[in-house]
Amino acid sequence: MEFLEIVDANGDDRLIGAGCTLDSTDMPARLREWAALRDRSTGVRAITGGVAISLASTEPIGEVADLAARESECCAFYTFRLRIEGPTRELEITAGAGREIAVSALLGIG
Repeated sequence: MEFLEIVDANGDDRLIGAGCTLDSTDMPARLREWAALRDRSTGVRAITGGVAISLASTEPIGEVADLAARESECCAFYTFRLRIEGPTRELEITAGAGREIAVSALLGIG
């Protein structure tokens, strides 16, 4: 079952003209939120254009959805897809094929 998908960009190349609009003073706290989610994850695997983060069945899904929604507001080039299938929970974060580095930077990996 697909729970949430946030796609907030127009056109084929979502990075052209796109950039993070989050205030630079707020960026460190946001990156810490993503790092904390990464650290709580049960696994991270590469997918085309980004990564899929496996989440524990106890992970507060509302908080994950809120973080993805807030990130989508300032970085329209990301796509977030939260999947829940039975006890399996997974958050896919992509920035487009060949743009995996943007997702790695968001999560502080690689």
